Amino acid sequence: MPPAPNHTSIDDPVADDFWSFEDDHGRQHVSRVTLGRPVPIPQDAQGDWYCPVLIGHAVPLAVSMVGVGPVDALLNAARFIREHFHELRKVSPRATPPGSTDST
Repeated sequence: MPPAPNHTSIDDPVADDFWSFEDDHGRQHVSRVTLGRPVPIPQDAQGDWYCPVLIGHAVPLAVSMVGVGPVDALLNAARFIREHFHELRKVSPRATPPGSTDST
């Protein structure tokens, strides 16, 4: 199987959110979490798919979660994000994006 393409952005997101969390030193941070639409892996003879994930901390984490079809790739990506969510301390979805003046 050829590798899933690398990415630094997601142009067609399925879900996009900002999470606030606390680091090991008690400092608050906000990180963007984006889940992209599943895409067939180019030139893959088996017809596998990948789903791009981008988690933007100080150093953004970009991964491509692979599956045997679009739903499997999407489920694997969602599982990866869920595991990441549970690794964070005092995490809260729907955070205010950095630099935003919106208080909703």
